[in-house]
Amino acid sequence: MSDGTHGHGAVLTFAPTSATATTTAIGNIISIGGPDESRDSIDKSTMDSTSKWREYISGMLDAGEVTFDVNYDGAAAGTANDLNTLATSTSVYEVKVIVNDHTTAANRSTFKCNGFITALGHAIPFDDKITQSVGIKFTGVPTFTDIPA
Repeated sequence: MSDGTHGHGAVLTFAPTSATATTTAIGNIISIGGPDESRDSIDKSTMDSTSKWREYISGMLDAGEVTFDVNYDGAAAGTANDLNTLATSTSVYEVKVIVNDHTTAANRSTFKCNGFITALGHAIPFDDKITQSVGIKFTGVPTFTDIPA
């Protein structure tokens, strides 16, 4: 039997790193892409490398980025306002992506890392809904929590 999890019910939150501030849950999410982690490769080839093949060692890890799209709501206290506030801040936030599987808290996978908004775009078509696209750059070590077996 195949395994799989659908994305419906996924949640993305921003929490200031100070203990006194409140967490902002982003509403109206259409899709989430990433995180796209990577590792640098360092070329250590020399004139006497075997058979003229390049040789590499692994370098620094990069927690990558997450992108997501939301339906634009335009409300004074809505998602668009939250995103504009977060995007103009120079603060680093704890960003958490929670993927739900079924309906209980025990059945959730999470990805958590500190990050900040690097891009906030808008699409305003004449024949469709207005959307916003957001890019988040992560900094530091991410934490994964998988759904318990």
